[in-house]
Amino acid sequence: MIKHGPLLSWLILVAMFLGGCGSAGPIKRPDGVEVRGQIQLPSGSPLGGGTLILRPESGIHGATAIIGDDGTFALQDLAGNLNVVPGRYQIFISFPNPRHAALASAVNKRYQDSGDIDSNHFIDIDTPTTELVIRVKN
Repeated sequence: MIKHGPLLSWLILVAMFLGGCGSAGPIKRPDGVEVRGQIQLPSGSPLGGGTLILRPESGIHGATAIIGDDGTFALQDLAGNLNVVPGRYQIFISFPNPRHAALASAVNKRYQDSGDIDSNHFIDIDTPTTELVIRVKN
């Protein structure tokens, strides 16, 4: 059985909200930018697996990406579009696949546990980029 935490509950709530409530219809999503890059361990080596989750500091438009074996990612919104609404985001990483247990042990728990709602690591996304490097901290 997969353990679901507060972060997954937050993502489900946002997805329901984006689907619209009542007769007013869905909320218009602001234009986004394409963001690709690499996530690295504190040593600078690539983090080869897991899911990158960006939680917006304000607003409701987060982003996620599957992290490739070489640490690369392409962020997408909750609808699967390869774009991110510009803004400031808090970084989280989940390891839902049990084969990534060793990777999870190499990443500080503050990135993995959204219960305290503070990974203490933010990034600002303003323009499209294919070279964003995110290095997790110890």
